Amino acid sequence: MFMRFICLLGLLVFGTAAAAQATDLKSIPDSLYPDLEYLLTIPSSNSDIAPDQLEKIISFVASSQAETSMSMLDREKASGAFYAFTLRGDLSRVVDYVYNPEIPVYVTMPSSVRDQEWLDPATRDALKLLPKALDRGETLLVRGTEREIITPDANTGGYYSYNQDRAVAVFQGPTGPVLVSVGCQTEPSEIGRKGCVVGEDSDWNYLYSDETGLNKTGLGWVDSYMYNAYSIIVFVSDSSTGTIRVGSFKWLNAGWAKVNMVKQSHIINGIKRFTADFKAVLESSRLPAAQELAAMYRELKSGSVETLRQMVAPYLAAIESSGTLSSSFKNLLASGQYLQNMNQQELVKVLLKEYLKQRLGRDSLIQVALAGQHWTPQP
Repeated sequence: MFMRFICLLGLLVFGTAAAAQATDLKSIPDSLYPDLEYLLTIPSSNSDIAPDQLEKIISFVASSQAETSMSMLDREKASGAFYAFTLRGDLSRVVDYVYNPEIPVYVTMPSSVRDQEWLDPATRDALKLLPKALDRGETLLVRGTEREIITPDANTGGYYSYNQDRAVAVFQGPTGPVLVSVGCQTEPSEIGRKGCVVGEDSDWNYLYSDETGLNKTGLGWVDSYMYNAYSIIVFVSDSSTGTIRVGSFKWLNAGWAKVNMVKQSHIINGIKRFTADFKAVLESSRLPAAQELAAMYRELKSGSVETLRQMVAPYLAAIESSGTLSSSFKNLLASGQYLQNMNQQELVKVLLKEYLKQRLGRDSLIQVALAGQHWTPQP
């Protein structure tokens, strides 16, 4: 979670078809690097966070123009970039949805994160203290290790699974509450596997296989990895205007044969991909209450695998008829093997995403009944 956030690290684009490295980006101020390095020690240290050591970063994020892209120095062979955007609303809304252990990550990051799990259940309990600390203006730091799986890259179809240490902190800033989330990948990811973006990326429809490689002509053979990654996201709220300035600092080393194929432009494009849907969900006036989403998630998880498969079958039928799939995915869907291979967690994810789409007024492939009602999904 959390960075959940930023795990959109997998949004990189590999190979010669990738966008060229941007050469006209301004660099972040050198004065920020000591504070950034300090933050990157927090997930694995035993010390409390010291907000007074973050004044430069908070000031920089707060004063950054929305949609600003900047370059950063490489870190341990990982390329780095910064991007800023503005989010309407207050920080309590972010905490209630994004850092709520009762709501899965993919609800607010549907095009970035396939799934996320805290490896220590105690971290989930600690996160439940965030809303109260925020309301009271207290400083609270939560640490944990998470397992994260990202969605397929829009260009290569590759997706990755990895572990990372995560720290999430809230404290008072000069114009309102501040939230900082820091993630450090602890070891190389599992080998990249072939996935598929079905239709437009903004439709949030994805397929996954266990086959290694990239789902792109000429790159199917590639054994790709995310070697190391670091992410810092800073939310600086302005209580007087009801807005939040968000700054994302990211470093990523990914590719094959231990060669980093990631350029700064790839990282920025990945953050923009994440930002578009993150804002679309959190800024929507139609977004269901957090309690409703949590209740729907619990209800779906209580269903039997067979019932859930019956609900998901019309969704996969609609995917199959889309006409945009590779032959391997078409065969998996047509044979029924794809549906049979889906576990309860994956079935629930499809249904909760479709439920979210319909509640937000977006095009959905099936209709999922409200929580507490009889499940009668229709194509």
